[in-house]
Formats: sequence, structure tokens, C-alpha cells
Amino acid sequence: MIVLKKFYSEGSLFLFLFSCFILFSTSKVSAQQSDSTLVDSLTLSPSIIDRIIITGNYKTKEYIILRELLFHDGDTLPPFVLESTLNKSRENLMNIGLFNFVDIHYFRSFQNRVDIHIELIERWYIWPVPVFELADRNFNEWWQKRDLSRTNYGAYIRQDNFRGRDETIKLQLVLGYSQRLGLYYNIPYINRKQNLGLTFGISATRNEEVNYNTVENKIVFYKDKGTTVRNDMQSYLTLTKRNGLYQYYNTTLEYRNTNVVDTIIDLNNNFFIDPYPRQQQISLSWSYRLDKRDYQSYALRGYMFQLDVSKIGMGLLPHEPDLMSIAANVRYYRPVSSRFYTGISVKGRVMQRESGPYFNQRALGYLFDYIRGYEYYVMNGQDFVLLHTNLKFALLPTKVYALPVIGSEKFKKVPIAIYLNAFYDGGIVSDQKFSENNPLSNTYQNGYGIGLDYVTYYDLVFRFEYAWNKMGENGLFFHIGAAF
Repeated sequence: MIVLKKFYSEGSLFLFLFSCFILFSTSKVSAQQSDSTLVDSLTLSPSIIDRIIITGNYKTKEYIILRELLFHDGDTLPPFVLESTLNKSRENLMNIGLFNFVDIHYFRSFQNRVDIHIELIERWYIWPVPVFELADRNFNEWWQKRDLSRTNYGAYIRQDNFRGRDETIKLQLVLGYSQRLGLYYNIPYINRKQNLGLTFGISATRNEEVNYNTVENKIVFYKDKGTTVRNDMQSYLTLTKRNGLYQYYNTTLEYRNTNVVDTIIDLNNNFFIDPYPRQQQISLSWSYRLDKRDYQSYALRGYMFQLDVSKIGMGLLPHEPDLMSIAANVRYYRPVSSRFYTGISVKGRVMQRESGPYFNQRALGYLFDYIRGYEYYVMNGQDFVLLHTNLKFALLPTKVYALPVIGSEKFKKVPIAIYLNAFYDGGIVSDQKFSENNPLSNTYQNGYGIGLDYVTYYDLVFRFEYAWNKMGENGLFFHIGAAF
């Protein structure tokens, strides 16, 4: 302990202050020197990765995890690259859908060497759960009818991350509106380089109701209760190639056999390629995707480009169509401030016009290809362009909550984020064959509105949107999954 005496003269006071300054500066320099490994390494010297330590992967094989990293043992990274590399590697691990949480930290062992610690919380991988599905295109269309007979029920057993190798096996048994039996299997890597994979699927479906036409841009159905009016069998084999971390190539060979009752052909003789109640088709498709989004289930930054080329019909089967289509999709996401985000998606398709039956003419209004505000309508045709735009505000940025009553770490920690969303969508469908009774085709349509997005774990996104369309109609709509 140092005891300071009182100084009475100005010269002594000056000397005292100067001595304190020197003492403070010396102690600061000394402290900096004692932590020189940290400071110098962060600001001057590159970091050498000494070890990669992975914990929490009770089922997942280590090579599946290492495949997603931008770094390896022995790599040398400049200090300004280290943080971004770890962050991007974390996003890569989240995007393979095997983990609820991924944390990556680094610790300095000696000099400029670092140890990387990857902490994982795996998801629940076995889902023997009941199935309850809506038969309509979206919840909003079903809600207009509120008809429980237009639902599917049953069960499926899904095993994700089978054998810890990111494989998926799914057995599906569904009854109700659509009776379906299906078996699906996916293995992402079948070679030592971990860049080739296979997907196989086969399913059989039968229905007592079938959509056979579109009038006023609304689907028209035929139903014969107690009678199967449509049988559909599909099988496919997909070869996947992954080039690096962000480029994907898929080549798919598919066979489809669809039978309907004669009444469907009487009601619409253009339903199939020929006025015959059966259509078979062999399809060959190829796709390329460059995906550099931060999180694929709900992106806030990054971009994605996808190109699809499809040939339906090979001239090998009777009553087979002959169609060729090319589609492309570009998506771009960007934060404009700490809590505001923008996004835009442009998608287009060009299809061969000749010999196109109604059965193969889907365009806008299905799955995620729709204009918000037009949930009750479809726009079938050959060519289309679709625009989606968003401006989001993070009303509640992502926070993790622990549920005290749940013991399993696979469910105990729940991430929640809420975004206020303003949007504008637009699009046009070119229909040269079935547009006579469908006024929305061949004209530009647009919708806009506001919404609330609720994002949580297991890639779940719930959207509540109030939208207006070009016809002046408006309403509240509900969707599951990101808009784009």
C-alpha cells in the first residue's frame, strides 16, 4: 500500500501529477504487454487453427459437421477474417437442418494459435406423428368452406439424420380426402469426396374428387362420393452434386402414371394430352442452385439463384405429352439498419406452348408461387413472371427462451423472433390455351399489404398478412413458411 503525502508547493503538485501520469501509462502498457498474445494476434498476427473441438453431436457423425466448415485444422486466418469465417460456418451448420442451436467460440492456446469449440444442440430426429393436412391449396381457401371432409389424416414415420449421416427415411400413410402411401429415402453423400448424393421416392394416391378445369380463375372440382375418380402413381430418382459449400446440381428422372374416370374427359377433353382417361409421362429435369443466404428457412441477408430445365415426355410411352420448360429464380436479401431488412425475389418460366394439356399448365397460385392477395385464385398458363418484395422491421429480434417444464435440451430452448412486414407482389401469366374464361390471365396483377411474421425453432414460420389486390379485394390471410 502506497501512502501519499500532501504537497504544498505548485512545483511539487506538478511533479506529483506528472508522476501519476507516468505510473498510469506504465501500468497500462504493462497490462497491454501481459495480454500481448490477445491484442497482437487480433490486430497483427494471423491465427493458426490448432484444434477443432466438437461437442453435443451425440448422433451426428463428425464428418457431416466438418463438411460445412470454412476452416480446417492447420489453416491460417487473418484476424479480420476469423470472426466472419466462424459466423458463416455457423450459418452453414444451421442450414443443414440437423441442429436447433449452434455456437462457435475460439480460445487462444499459446502465441497465435487458436482452438475452435463448436457447441451443438441436436434436433429431435424421429417423428412418429399423426398427420392432419388440408386438401386445398392453402389454409385460406379451405377456411372459406370449413369442410372437414377436405382434410387428410393418417400418420407418417420420419427418421431424420438416420445413422448420423444426414440421411432421411419417411414412410407415409394418409387417409381422408387423398389416400396416399409413400416411401422416401435421401442420402446426401455416397462418395468419399462428400459431393454426390441420391434421393428416391415412390408414392400412390387416390381421390374421390379431382380438379378438372379453371373458370373465372377458380378451380372447378368433380366429386363422386364413394368412388375413386383419380389414381396417381409417381416414382423418381434424383442424383445430387454439391460443388463446394453453396452450389447444388440436381438431375431427376421421374415416371408418373395418372388415371381418371371417363367423366373427367367428357367435362374437359383437354385435361390430358389426348381425350383418353390415362396419361403416362417420363420426365427428365436438371437444376442448379447457388445459395448464399444466411438462413434458408427465413433469410435476412444474402442471395440465391436457381435455374431449372425440365423435359416432360420422352416419346417412349403412349398418351405422353411433349413439353419443355425453363425457369429461373433470383432472390436478394439485405439489412438496411440494425432492425430493418429488405428482400426481393424475381421468378420466371417459359414453356413450350404446343401440345400442353390442362394437367400440365400450373403457373401461379400453387405452393409458394402466388401473388399475395390472390390466395383464392389461380392463374394457369405456359409462361409467367412473379415478383415478391418485402420491407421488414424486427419487432422482436431473435431471443432464446428456456422452458422450465421441459427437460430435453432438444425442446427446452426456444428461439422466437417477430417481424413486422410490408410487401408488394406483382406478376403476369401468359396463357394461350385456356384463358377464354379466366380474365386474370394475360394481364398484370399486383397485391400489397402488411403482415406479422412469427419465427421459431424447427424452421417454423407463421405469417399473418392483410392484403389488397388489383381488383380491390382485401382480407386477412394465414400462411406457414416464409413468403420467399
